[in-house]
Amino acid sequence: MANANQYEFGLDGPLFRSQRELLLRIADLAQRQQSYEPAPGDGALLDGLVGLTDEIADQAHDRHGIDCLLSEDESPEGRS
Repeated sequence: MANANQYEFGLDGPLFRSQRELLLRIADLAQRQQSYEPAPGDGALLDGLVGLTDEIADQAHDRHGIDCLLSEDESPEGRS
């Protein structure tokens, strides 16, 4: 399984840790059905995660033929 569905991207360890911590906080609030109040800097962390998932989706589509790209209606740019 060494070559199965490999992906390439650079990660900033401390930044990625902060992004994961934010996701865990949001997931915990959702599980407890509590609202999320963004803290300063959360938007940038979430934008980074959106970029990371976009990069994964692009590579999955281009390299592995996996259909996980968003349509224009589903993408944030396609919403009004």
